[in-house]
Amino acid sequence: MVLCLPESLWTSFAAGRVRLRIDNSCPQTPITVHQMFKESLEKYGSLNALASKKNGKWEKITFSEYYCLSRKAAKSFLKLGLERFHSVGILGFNSPEWFISAVGAVFAG
Repeated sequence: MVLCLPESLWTSFAAGRVRLRIDNSCPQTPITVHQMFKESLEKYGSLNALASKKNGKWEKITFSEYYCLSRKAAKSFLKLGLERFHSVGILGFNSPEWFISAVGAVFAG
């Protein structure tokens, strides 16, 4: 049996609950990562979100492309059997694929 203390700010249990740090000093309504990404997409869709150098040449990805690639990654993780609240191990170093996979894992739940 896992004991979840609602007063705790952290947990090491996959099914654990934490108290959110929300008080009157933060007037914004909490939103999800997906909602925040959609807001950015509406504002900056055609602008560059990520850029990386491959073979001496800059490759750029717009917010719209970043969103689509992240959704594809999420669908791929689900197709491979990723279950809600499980984790994805991403091995990489500062590459667009790392960020796409990270956001895709969040999108997949």
